[in-house]
Amino acid sequence: MRHARAVDIVEMIAPEGADRLAAGLRAAILGGRMRPGDAVPSSRAVASAVGIARGTVVRIYDELSGEGYLETVQGSGTFVSTRVPPRAPHAENVVTEIRVNAGDPAPTAPSSPPIELRPGIPSTASITRGDWAAAWRRATAGEVPAVYPPAAGLPALRERIARHLFHARGLACDPDDVIVTSGAREGLALVALGLAARHGRHLRVGCENPGHVGSRTVLARFGAELVPIDVIDGGVDLDAVQSERLTALLVTPSHQYPLGGSLDVGRRLQLLEWAARTGSIIIEDDYDSEFRHLGRALPSIASLDDSGLVVHVGSYSKVITPWLRCGYVVVRDPALRAAILDARVDVGETVSGIPQQALAHYLESGGLSRHLARTRRAYAHKRALVRDAFGRELGSSLTLSALDGGLHAVLSSPAGSGNADLAESLSRRGVVVTELARHYFAPTAPPREGIVFGYGAATDLELQAALATIRRETA
Repeated sequence: MRHARAVDIVEMIAPEGADRLAAGLRAAILGGRMRPGDAVPSSRAVASAVGIARGTVVRIYDELSGEGYLETVQGSGTFVSTRVPPRAPHAENVVTEIRVNAGDPAPTAPSSPPIELRPGIPSTASITRGDWAAAWRRATAGEVPAVYPPAAGLPALRERIARHLFHARGLACDPDDVIVTSGAREGLALVALGLAARHGRHLRVGCENPGHVGSRTVLARFGAELVPIDVIDGGVDLDAVQSERLTALLVTPSHQYPLGGSLDVGRRLQLLEWAARTGSIIIEDDYDSEFRHLGRALPSIASLDDSGLVVHVGSYSKVITPWLRCGYVVVRDPALRAAILDARVDVGETVSGIPQQALAHYLESGGLSRHLARTRRAYAHKRALVRDAFGRELGSSLTLSALDGGLHAVLSSPAGSGNADLAESLSRRGVVVTELARHYFAPTAPPREGIVFGYGAATDLELQAALATIRRETA
């Protein structure tokens, strides 16, 4: 394996220091001067040679790892990613920037591995850091208990979750209000069982239209009658809500899925007034609240609630990784919480104790906060790639939306515009996205057609190649 020296990097990037380090490394890798598998000099050596703070170099290495140029091997160092296509060193035509225009490379060949742009898949590039490994070492260091974990979850984890929600979402809750789940879907299943125990077997649950398919599927599986509530101006149509008799209303107010709007504070308070008047429950799926790209995140609906009218559902699947399978529900109504815990005891605990201990240590150490800081920078960069790819050249019928927060975007047009089969045609060209139409479930035909695509998991190079393909298919 060839090892690049710190002085080599200094010579590559010119004397502008930190402002050019990231761009210089990208150009060196794409131009073939640094090859897949090459060792990258330590952050300390580069900082000393270039004359910038070591923390700045670490941040840039993290950024390039998230983009797919570098990869870190625990205990060995940082290397040029083997996923970067090899190029001849000192090639005459060095590619330093990939633009989405007529000169882009040909679409991905069907024989190439598909580029995964389905929404909801996060980047896991930075979770193999010391914080994550240390949390798991601590979780497995002691004696293994011989009894089952508590039905509500380990007290230490519930305390850490409550503290995190207070600082991140302004939600003041007692640790006893928190129930640990294996993710948002299991949280919704438990809420459905708890509501059925309290309100009888027939549940009428209002769901956003369009909305999250998996959430609707879970509620229907547990016997709920689903009532479509149209989304207007970034959230549920309040007039439509008022006209229905609902047991509960499921909303994604922070970043409506999939269209991406948000409910302003006034409409959140109106929903609380409706719930108090009708005795209905608001199920708040705090989707994508950790990743806000424009403006400050609005307070959660649960943080505005003093009467236990809101069940707050969250998950660490997109914040950390779906492989962790850990989330939570916050239930401040004592009777509903007791019904949910009774259901949990009946069906059996689904989150093992060791991952709960590891997550508690990860939260306690500040590892999650540091991970979020890194991933927010990476997602903001990828969001900019998406915005720049479509910002100035969209056709008159196409709209790019949902970019204010989260990890996905929507490219859509009015129904009948010719984009109904866009997801299928992209799949044939090696780009995997989701069809927008499947998120609608009203009796009437969907008013818009197009695709929902995620940008969190793809590397910088994969994303730009996929965006070029999408551009060609919509030209």
